[in-house]
Amino acid sequence: MKVMFLDESGDHSLEKIDASYPMFVLAGCIFDYETYSSVDEITVNNFKTKYCSGNGVILRSYDVRKQKGDFSFLVDKHKRDLFYEELNGLLKSLNFTVIAAAIDKTQLKKQYTDPDNPYHLCLRFILERAIMHLGKSGEKMALRIESRETHNDKKLAQVYEDFRKQDHSYFTAQEIQSKIVDLSFNQKTQNIAGMQIADLVAYPIGRWVIDRLKENKPFEVIQTKFRKNPKGNEFLNYRLKIFP
Repeated sequence: MKVMFLDESGDHSLEKIDASYPMFVLAGCIFDYETYSSVDEITVNNFKTKYCSGNGVILRSYDVRKQKGDFSFLVDKHKRDLFYEELNGLLKSLNFTVIAAAIDKTQLKKQYTDPDNPYHLCLRFILERAIMHLGKSGEKMALRIESRETHNDKKLAQVYEDFRKQDHSYFTAQEIQSKIVDLSFNQKTQNIAGMQIADLVAYPIGRWVIDRLKENKPFEVIQTKFRKNPKGNEFLNYRLKIFP
């Protein structure tokens, strides 16, 4: 059984776009459920216990970057450098695969007169690639998405159900329903390790899409978590969909 935790970076709204970060990124981190429960979850909690006041602290990309709350100690450069080095080491050590979708909202508005909700677009892209990821393995996958407002959760659930009911170019509705078997929404306060890893993964992807030449050490690690195409030399549009 596989479980994919999903979290986003950026705002899905197309009304007001932040010129410094016009991105919406949805990142999915796929774990083998047994390995996640017996190894990866414990590894994440041990990391939090080492650096924070205990494993009850929630690893949140924004708080880490802005040195807020439980991460205010990161204002100290020495502590910050050590923390980031070990955080990258944590991501490297965990047993997960990344599927992600990134949308430049400015470009989306330029190219489409009535663009769809970026979150809905990204979820469809990720569902397509999740089916491809499972392939003929016979494995099933459950999805765990961070909950937002109830009405947004309901809309996402409808996108999910519509996707599962339709035949697609490379797979049928029956195949989808046999592989993607569950969807649930979870609150950040539930302190789910997999959700926090997805949160940490999403932002560096967005930064890489904006500027691929700028140093981005977290993405260097995340890049190794993408499965390459059959030729083994590319992950773009195979496991990382950039749109438009």
